Amino acid sequence: MSRIVWKLLFLCLTLFAVNALAGDPEISIGTSRVAFDRIDMLVQPLDVVSGGTEAQEAAWLIESVIRVDLDYSGFFRALSAEDISDTTRIQYAIEGLLEGRLAGTGVTPQERAPLLTLKLVAYPGRQLLLSKRYRPTWDRLRATAHHFVNELHLFLNNEPGISLTQVVFARGDGERRDIYCLDYDGENLLRLTANRTFNLFPSWSPDKDDVAFMSYREGQQGIYMLHTRTGKVGLVNETVGSNLAPAWHPGGEELLVSLSKVGQHEIYRLKLDGTVIRRLTVSPAIEISPSWSPTGRDVVFTSDRTGTPQLYIMDADGSGRRRLSFEGRYNDAADWSPNGEQIIYACRENNITQIVLIEARGENRRFLTDSSWRNCEDPSWAPDGRHIVFASDRTGVFKLYVMDVRDGTSRQLTFGDESDKTPDWSP
Repeated sequence: MSRIVWKLLFLCLTLFAVNALAGDPEISIGTSRVAFDRIDMLVQPLDVVSGGTEAQEAAWLIESVIRVDLDYSGFFRALSAEDISDTTRIQYAIEGLLEGRLAGTGVTPQERAPLLTLKLVAYPGRQLLLSKRYRPTWDRLRATAHHFVNELHLFLNNEPGISLTQVVFARGDGERRDIYCLDYDGENLLRLTANRTFNLFPSWSPDKDDVAFMSYREGQQGIYMLHTRTGKVGLVNETVGSNLAPAWHPGGEELLVSLSKVGQHEIYRLKLDGTVIRRLTVSPAIEISPSWSPTGRDVVFTSDRTGTPQLYIMDADGSGRRRLSFEGRYNDAADWSPNGEQIIYACRENNITQIVLIEARGENRRFLTDSSWRNCEDPSWAPDGRHIVFASDRTGVFKLYVMDVRDGTSRQLTFGDESDKTPDWSP
């Protein structure tokens, strides 16, 4: 068994984690930018017709969020009027109007809410393509801007964007880690658990109503379910031994887990009440980290049956196993792309763990990170099939980063001194 697999099992079974703090923690990481077939989008300042300074600040916030969403999408490049030259070809522009409350009016949050109109127009001629009217309370201004960009993305690309998505992850060190979530742009950090124990491997349900995760909240390692609307937590499965890495079926009616109740870790399908539907693997090897294909017909997982942890794919009933990876001393944490055509995973070579992209048929394997990233772990796809989130210790402590797999741009998502690991991007 590889050193990394031992480390994973030791981490989960003994509640102890050791983070390798390599190099200078003062390294500054920024967002890298590469021009890559982006559509220029002129973002005009909102026309504020009433509301004074309060309305002006609201307009500035909305404009700022829209610009960030456009740049982070990978499809658009947000421009201001001063960015335009004689050679710039503008195809689209965003315009809008904000009516803030008049002085001395408004008692409830709804009465104080501004009236906001946002429009997408085409150039030349400013042909109206999309218009949305909102009355957001002041605490919903960011969400409103995200919603408009999502609608814009849907209108122009015939699919929703990622501006309304979130990332859930585990934060902490040693014997205590809690589950957190934040918006895709790093805002609105929210702590979901506070049980003074070890919580790891959070996983979004397809409808975003629940997060399944591994926890020692009752003393014994188990799989738990947190309802995102109420915050209530319930037990799914708690068997003797390890209960690792829950993964949701695309239909939302069952989970994949790795259990060691019969000795070595094997992969099972469970109902949401913990009932075993089917045991998928029977092997003296360690079988961990299962992930469903988008159709629910296949499962990718890690096994050391050939001596080193490699990736395998099997049918949903456990039959038809075939090997996917053949390189690297350690391969784990595979995640299927939303369209089912690609798989990302962590691969350890030359004492560094990197993120690798491979076609689901095993072709065109390529590294997405290099040694400048140091160790990278736990990749997860965004629902657009273009972006991924993963953990890297390039600053000396594991933090989360987002990467565009098409143009290679990246940005740091989380900050601080505590370790952030096992992220999962919401649908």
